[in-house]
Amino acid sequence: LAGDAAVTEAIAAWTARVVDVTEALASAGPRRGAPLPLTVAYDPPCHLLHAQRVADAPLKILDAIPGLRRVAHGEADLCCGSAGSYSLTEPALSRAVLNRKVAALANGRLDAVATGNPGCVMQIGAGLRAAGRDIPVLHPVELLDRSYALAGYYGP
Repeated sequence: LAGDAAVTEAIAAWTARVVDVTEALASAGPRRGAPLPLTVAYDPPCHLLHAQRVADAPLKILDAIPGLRRVAHGEADLCCGSAGSYSLTEPALSRAVLNRKVAALANGRLDAVATGNPGCVMQIGAGLRAAGRDIPVLHPVELLDRSYALAGYYGP
């Protein structure tokens, strides 16, 4: 199929329309929800920040939530150590990378950590629990969903 110009063209047209959910929501302009008085550190997943070059959209989602205070942490630009199957194939190196990230997150007074990749959610969550920190790790859209639910957007 790689040599078929029509297939290649169709695939290129389709992939041009595929965006991260935070990009779609940010471009649509998220609705104002109910306040969530939380302090949240955003940790950009590598696939989004480095591969897809999506940095602003998740921040716009978080910043659209009234009462949510987004704070920076010093290791936000580094991998959490999940890296797809890397945490399974190279567990010692994965933990070493994770420990650096967790040390940066565990020092803050956080109500939650937000990140946009399921592997990162699990990896950072496990690292925080291992460090004795009970800080939930959520996708930015989960926080937006909570705000919308409290605002009554989903009915009674």
